[in-house]
Amino acid sequence: MAPAQMEVDLPKTKRKASKADDSDSDGETSDVEMLDVEFNFFDPQSHDYHSIKLLLSQLLSHDASSLDLGGVTNLVLEQKLVGSTVKTDGAEGDPYAILTVLNLNVHKADPSVASLMAYILSKASSSPALHSLLYELYAIPSTAGTSTAAAPRHLGLVISERLVNMPAQVVPPMYRMLAEELQWAKDDQEPYHFSHLLFLSRVFLASADEFDEDPNAALNAAEDEGTGKKGKKGKKGKKSKTGEHVPAGQKMEAQVWPYHAEDDFVAKLADHKLVFPYTLTPKKDEGGDSFGVETRGSMMLVPGDKFSTLVEGLEGFLGGSD
Repeated sequence: MAPAQMEVDLPKTKRKASKADDSDSDGETSDVEMLDVEFNFFDPQSHDYHSIKLLLSQLLSHDASSLDLGGVTNLVLEQKLVGSTVKTDGAEGDPYAILTVLNLNVHKADPSVASLMAYILSKASSSPALHSLLYELYAIPSTAGTSTAAAPRHLGLVISERLVNMPAQVVPPMYRMLAEELQWAKDDQEPYHFSHLLFLSRVFLASADEFDEDPNAALNAAEDEGTGKKGKKGKKGKKSKTGEHVPAGQKMEAQVWPYHAEDDFVAKLADHKLVFPYTLTPKKDEGGDSFGVETRGSMMLVPGDKFSTLVEGLEGFLGGSD
């Protein structure tokens, strides 16, 4: 795939000096300027190994250390027809995002895939219907002719992860490129005919009353809490999503928020969705979760014939780069 590029305007915050003491956050104001950033899209390259492995570790969060993500990274790099990364410093720079698909049936003999699939099935055990379907799909052999355009039967693992400060606008073009690459690969008789696509991702738990029903505010507030900054005082009572008034000081029940905005759209197309706790979730006195909020894993199983709907709808859902 030839390198592609796009420009995105990112907000850049610049603080104004206050007449009050610098430690008095109540006196701070801010202006927002737009920072023009150029993103380039490349095929995964061998020198991307460590960065892609780090992105996979971020994706699998606390349980990453129990899996052979180095082996999975090698499989990603071995795919010459499918997958893309996003960089800002040219082909030799570090990738800030990755999107690709692995055929789990084709790679089931690889120890890293066997370990990852065993992990996925163990987490899916809390949802019998999802577990049964995943087990059935994974059991289908990888021999030629078992999964075709007319009768797709294989299970594809969508690997999608990016750094936390990467804008969502890079996602639609990545999926458009992936759709094109998958079609080219299938035209070349490569094994990319999928009955279903499995999306792994992450979510976090936060109460809407504390974070004003804004997941970005949730992360920012959690960061501030971790650094000892104080939030504004004197909040009034508010209403829950059901319209019930909640008195000031009384917390609502924690809700599930996606780390990536596109996950909400993927979930709309999924036949099965599951949020699961990590096996190796650290204790609070050992650092706790990222941003000070509880993080969990999620998986979404989307029928393969809905992939085109996903690709076509993402740009409208997330907004373009203009």
